Amino acid sequence: MRGEQNSEVLDPESALASVGGDSDFLCEIAGLVRAAWPTLIVNIRENLASGDLGTVEADARLAKAAAEYVSARRAQQSALLLEVMAGQGNLEGAQRASAQLEREVAKLQPLLATFRHSKGSSRC
Repeated sequence: MRGEQNSEVLDPESALASVGGDSDFLCEIAGLVRAAWPTLIVNIRENLASGDLGTVEADARLAKAAAEYVSARRAQQSALLLEVMAGQGNLEGAQRASAQLEREVAKLQPLLATFRHSKGSSRC
């Protein structure tokens, strides 16, 4: 993936600016977001399978917030679409949005590990 495309998946400069330039804090947030994604994705899948769109909507809202914390635009947009589709009771639309969110998260996860601590060059 090229740098331009990566910035659509994850915008490190914007993420760093959102925490006032504190790269250590950003690493903590990135770690929390990376850890949260697998559970969110599983919950969304299970609740879609059972038709519980109210819970899918709530999980999508959490996914949207997680993406926003790290300036992951496309994941945020996908989560927003999922939230809207679930809120409208559109199971088919929610399933498509969920698949899109999963693709974006798969691209995002390795990029989150590329953030660096302020002291030295160790990655998060």
